[in-house]
Amino acid sequence: MKRVKHTPHKSSFGVNANIVILIVWFGAFILSLIEPISFLSFSIPFIILFMETESSLVKQHAIQAISLFFFNIFATLFIFIFPFFSFIFWIVAIIELALIVVAAQRGWDYQEYDLPFIQPLTRIVKKFLLR
Repeated sequence: MKRVKHTPHKSSFGVNANIVILIVWFGAFILSLIEPISFLSFSIPFIILFMETESSLVKQHAIQAISLFFFNIFATLFIFIFPFFSFIFWIVAIIELALIVVAAQRGWDYQEYDLPFIQPLTRIVKKFLLR
């Protein structure tokens, strides 16, 4: 995986793009921890994706975040259908948190980052959302 580094720039929100990327990752993560509204965790990167007009880096991170949280929804449904696999939930949660921290760190350094394991889902989300 090649590392593409962007020059520091501002997003269309008027702040540095790396700040918006942190909001994409950690805002969605914090929202996912609030139980009554955790199913809306993908809404923060979703809103930022469509409101961002200037930074392709912010859009790339938002698409990655949306894909990760859709994967989270699929994993939760799988565990709901097959409760025997509920022990996997904590393993998946720790891996997702590690991926979020790495992606946010790369975004802070103005680097693109492709999350491992969910690239097929990311391509589907990108085609569907950015027609």
